Amino acid sequence: MNKPETKEKPDLLKRMSSVVSHEIRNPLAIISNSLYFIKTKLSAGGAALDPKIVKHIGIIEGEVRHSNEVIEEMLAFTRARELQRVPLPLNSLAGEAAAACPLPPEVSVKTEPDPADPRVDADKDAVLYALRQALLNAAQAMPAGGAVTVACSSDGSTARISVSDSGPGFAGGDCDKPFEAFYTTKPRGIGLGLNVARKFAELHGGALTAENVPGGGARVTLALPRLK
Repeated sequence: MNKPETKEKPDLLKRMSSVVSHEIRNPLAIISNSLYFIKTKLSAGGAALDPKIVKHIGIIEGEVRHSNEVIEEMLAFTRARELQRVPLPLNSLAGEAAAACPLPPEVSVKTEPDPADPRVDADKDAVLYALRQALLNAAQAMPAGGAVTVACSSDGSTARISVSDSGPGFAGGDCDKPFEAFYTTKPRGIGLGLNVARKFAELHGGALTAENVPGGGARVTLALPRLK
């Protein structure tokens, strides 16, 4: 008797996410445009802005950005994704992800390319999303700052990009817990980023795994089938 209700819940969740996204994203876009207009008017004539005004504009911009990220996570979690695959070089993917991710200034990032520079047949946006989540997770594990390494490697059939940090590692050695939906240890966030990232990896026929690094830190590795 409960089967129809169980089947309806995922559909209702998808519809609710779309409605919430639409009803929140549009006001957020209006807020962003209004902020841009205000900043342009305030800086007209080259006058220096009041530091307090600059501070509060920055706070609003940060909250708008965070809200949009939450919406993106919700949509990625509830919607089925059809991959748009193209051949991509592994080193370029890793470099682009490291350069584009908005990490705090106290977190340093270095990349270690694979001399073989293998190619993968992948959806670029989905792979960059997965790497971004791994990078953000690494940075959030080091609130006082630290180092992140994005390393590429490969063997005969698999290409890998690993994101390692110098933080405390996964608590209790439970390296699979962070991939559970809605699991988070952060004061903010809904805990869907790594869950969606793993889903994207598996859609490619690959995997997203985590481990604690001997001597300290954690490592998240994206493995994808290698193009021959």
